[in-house]
Amino acid sequence: MRNDVERNKPERPSGSNRKTGTTGRKPPMGTAMHHTDAQKETMQAGLRVLARIIARAHLNRQAERRGAPASGPSSDDEPRE
Repeated sequence: MRNDVERNKPERPSGSNRKTGTTGRKPPMGTAMHHTDAQKETMQAGLRVLARIIARAHLNRQAERRGAPASGPSSDDEPRE
């Protein structure tokens, strides 16, 4: 295929010859992650915080749909770590 200035242009992939996914790529090096105990604990603490945020937002949305005030602990009632 040639473009307007008569240079060769690579063919565009069609459905049958298109590479998909990781075809032709090397797998990432070191796919198994090894964390220290401190790193695991930090990650777990962060995931717990994230879970609380998600749960609180979900409960607040449900309460707003029902027209009632949200139940459950407020951010002031939670113990700090």
